[in-house]
Amino acid sequence: MTSDEQTPGTHPQVTAEDLRMLLDAGSPGTRLVLSEGRVRLATDSGEDGLELIRRPELADRIGNHPDQHELAEQAELLNTLIRLQGA
Repeated sequence: MTSDEQTPGTHPQVTAEDLRMLLDAGSPGTRLVLSEGRVRLATDSGEDGLELIRRPELADRIGNHPDQHELAEQAELLNTLIRLQGA
């Protein structure tokens, strides 16, 4: 495993933990992006990458305090989006 793979928020697929961190971020401008094959949180709208979801959209889908199952379902939906984009 490389050091990048061990760093939270820098891996090729969305995890339930990524979505938990996005919800915990609190800022409506925070978003989850895929950039250079890595999923990470971004706060600057000028940052490059494929926007996967913004915090407000995720909260609208599953609320601010979802359980682990809801987070895992959303993570899988976003991973499907990544695969369909050919990323």
